[in-house]
Amino acid sequence: MTDDGVTIEFLSRDKLSGGNFEEKLETVLEKVKDNAVLVLEEGWTPEEKRMLIQNSMEEIDDDFPGVEFLGLDSSSTRINKVKSLFYDKILNEEYRDGLTIVGNSRVMEKIKEERDSVSFLAKLDEVE
Repeated sequence: MTDDGVTIEFLSRDKLSGGNFEEKLETVLEKVKDNAVLVLEEGWTPEEKRMLIQNSMEEIDDDFPGVEFLGLDSSSTRINKVKSLFYDKILNEEYRDGLTIVGNSRVMEKIKEERDSVSFLAKLDEVE
């Protein structure tokens, strides 16, 4: 967080696709610990969300209170089902439609989360 506000960083699917999930998780936690709110161009599975919670809980201290996260999933549309099939059968990759928003719980406050919309408040409180 800067004196002027909250840093919101948009990360493409390609930016996080280089390594395994543990490396992706480490990158996300590093940025969130620096009070950034991340908007990731992919939905996370329930298992990945569980791992995010578990890893963030292990790092909680006076400087890092943990994470908040929201998801936006639009995978039920017909075109996304076709994309998923194409990625799976032709590219041998998992298509991960949607968005995941992750932030430091000191900065981000969850307001509303539905299947096709999310809202959150980015707090500008001074970090101690």
